[in-house]
Amino acid sequence: MKWLIIFGFMFSVQFFLFGMQRAALLISRDAGYKWEHSGKLILPSWFSICWPCIIGKWVLLLAMSIIWSWKIALGLVISNYILAAVIPIPYDLYKRIFLKRINQLKLQDPVIGMQLTEMMKKAPLKFKK
Repeated sequence: MKWLIIFGFMFSVQFFLFGMQRAALLISRDAGYKWEHSGKLILPSWFSICWPCIIGKWVLLLAMSIIWSWKIALGLVISNYILAAVIPIPYDLYKRIFLKRINQLKLQDPVIGMQLTEMMKKAPLKFKK
């Protein structure tokens, strides 16, 4: 049972981070920005935790398949892909994180900060006020 709880936690964290990256990409693309890396700028500095989470999830699945049950591990891999495709990305959860990052960037470079603020305003995603 503890295997499933750990996997559920790791899936949740990874899905949250995947959604954040996807939202940043869609915001920059749909706002009409040709600058390829503009979406990456609005990701928070702690976003890099996604890599240990991804690696940890796969190590957990490998250990689960060896120690516990390969059938359950395979089922979790399949359900992981299905859930990631079916669960809607909660874009509204990310607005505050993106705006906080933009405010940090405004202090470093006001021009880029204003451009990113405009990008957020042009984004067609429906953020709650």
